Amino acid sequence: MNRRPLHFVDRNKEWELIEKLLTIVDSSKFDPSDTAVLMVSPDYSATVAMHLAHAWSRNGEMLPVIAVDVPYPDEDKYEYQKKLIAQQMDIRPFRKLVLVEAGIIRGGNWAWLLDSLKVLGFGRDDITLVAMCENVHSRVKSDYVGEYYDDDKYELMFYFERFNKHWAVR
Repeated sequence: MNRRPLHFVDRNKEWELIEKLLTIVDSSKFDPSDTAVLMVSPDYSATVAMHLAHAWSRNGEMLPVIAVDVPYPDEDKYEYQKKLIAQQMDIRPFRKLVLVEAGIIRGGNWAWLLDSLKVLGFGRDDITLVAMCENVHSRVKSDYVGEYYDDDKYELMFYFERFNKHWAVR
């Protein structure tokens, strides 16, 4: 079996990308009283979301962090959409949302999340998309990206990952 070469993100690279995001993201309008961080795919994005939410603190308050699960490529998004709608009581009090994801591969999760949040009353101007790594071919582009890679040539992998039956090897 031939695998694509890895676009490997080790601990040092992860920290470098977090620091880059802290530099490039315009957080001037993020206020803990009206802005929440949606930690998209917490099993991958917990570290980056936590660091960003703390760094964007104001007057001793950090931005609230709300975990949002998303499907693996071999799962149906419907159950995850239902779960997001069930979380609306946690999400609706906020006027602005910052969605943070460690890796955007195809952009499908960004697409259904934006559609679902629109149903909850959020316009695209109310949402900031932040990705630590993003495939140059993603169908939805993040507002801020730490690093781009080409999924046609490289397979994104983080240092903490282990075999996962949901990810097909190509």
